[in-house]
Amino acid sequence: MPGMPGGAQMARAEAQTCFVAAANGALGGQMIPVPGGVLVKDIKGRVLGTPGVTGDSSDNDATAAKAGVEAAGRVTEV
Repeated sequence: MPGMPGGAQMARAEAQTCFVAAANGALGGQMIPVPGGVLVKDIKGRVLGTPGVTGDSSDNDATAAKAGVEAAGRVTEV
């Protein structure tokens, strides 16, 4: 779901499977509700984008993405 980090999407998918299945259908199957995705935000909390990190476990990918975002001086939400 746009505007939600991967971990939050996964928690929602576990709690509300029918809702997430419907949202994924509405998004053309483009949603992957697993940890690993992080949001890059400005100091006002507006979403600027997301980094692409892959190659390890979802949790390690999220940790690496968070470190990179923070090193660039931005705020992140995992």
